[in-house]
Amino acid sequence: MIVTIDGPAGTGKTTLAKNVAKALHLPYFDTGAMYRSVTYLLLQHKIALSDLKQISELLKSFTFEIKLRRDEVHYFASGIDVTKEIRSQAVNQFVSPVSALPIVREAILKIQRKFVTKKGGVFEGRDMGTTVFPHAEYKIFLTARPDVRAQRRLDEMLQKRPHEAEGLSREALLKQLQQRDEYDSKRTLSPLRQPLDSYVIDTSDLTIKEVTDRILEYIAKKSSRPPWTRLHVKFLYRIIIFLAWSFCKIFYRHKIYGLEHYYPRGAILAANHASFLDPPLVSISWPEEVHFLARGTLFKNKIFGKFISALNAHPVSGGASDIGVLKTIFGLLKEGKKVILFPEGTRSVDGELQPIKPGIGLILERTKAAVVPVYIHGSSRVWGKRRKLPKLWGKTTCVFGSPIRWESFEHLESKKAKEAVAEALTDALEALKAWLKAGARGIPP
Repeated sequence: MIVTIDGPAGTGKTTLAKNVAKALHLPYFDTGAMYRSVTYLLLQHKIALSDLKQISELLKSFTFEIKLRRDEVHYFASGIDVTKEIRSQAVNQFVSPVSALPIVREAILKIQRKFVTKKGGVFEGRDMGTTVFPHAEYKIFLTARPDVRAQRRLDEMLQKRPHEAEGLSREALLKQLQQRDEYDSKRTLSPLRQPLDSYVIDTSDLTIKEVTDRILEYIAKKSSRPPWTRLHVKFLYRIIIFLAWSFCKIFYRHKIYGLEHYYPRGAILAANHASFLDPPLVSISWPEEVHFLARGTLFKNKIFGKFISALNAHPVSGGASDIGVLKTIFGLLKEGKKVILFPEGTRSVDGELQPIKPGIGLILERTKAAVVPVYIHGSSRVWGKRRKLPKLWGKTTCVFGSPIRWESFEHLESKKAKEAVAEALTDALEALKAWLKAGARGIPP
């Protein structure tokens, strides 16, 4: 999941990006700090902007790291902690012309994209949604009135660098911001501009909390869209999901609840299991691409095998505790994928919940991922364990519950933690079942 937050200086990008990243449990990247770091090093080495040869030499050895120290983010440029220095007034004055140099942008672009692990992140800057990550699904563009931005910048300097704020007025900072905006907007390479498909927020008269809430609400609403509407999802998957969803809607009047519990990172969609229909039902219900494991024998039927392969089925042999199976699961979760698992181990004959295997706790412990409980109702009546073929009519439902995170159990001894995870999942599935039976009112637990 990649979230980009762009906009001019003084709109609150940094604070908001940190808040959003924390709320979504995603890494946060201040990409502007990379350009500032290069600017700082050029100033330190007294390299002129016209001296492309020396700039090229500096960039060859340039490295950028983000480290967390005492809950504070620190930036290291070529091994030097430049966290405070890159916010100086001198850097502010030169960062725009430095970042406009093609040789600098090319080098930084490579570093920025390296930072995009398969888990994604929240990226803040000026061209994240237009140049660096044009295919990001969640794009935010922040604006604010120039006078408000100038006052914010002055307040920040008075608080963090009072010696630099001496003699500076809001009017002087306003002039600097306007000059920088004009320069950034008119430059040929990666100009500051609003992505066409972005969500625009004017932060002038809003608090940080109000803007954060709007961004999270926007992401939540967009996340609930069905996967076939997402252009970044592979075409065949979208077609199969749409056809399967249409079939289940027409013949089984399929219903979905609990998408408010959407989780943006790698996670296990842990469902009760009573039918071969369960994997497709979860696949069409979750609002993004998912993966699941299937017995190798299911792929012998060519038609069914192609169908479940298009739904990201991964053939495995052996039980859930086998090394090969665990490696497949670990790999998918570390890539930030959603993996459908059925922790009961086998299909239920009567559709009732069976004991949860403790292996789910092992997976959570090893990957530090999350578990999203999924209660499936009605699939056993449509295609139960004793039926060779599914019925053409019936009712099915998928209910997603609150994510279960490893952080809630890591303080326990390993064995007890795994048992506690299994118990928590059992309780969650029972609660979802009871919620649905009681009339499905409000948001599922």
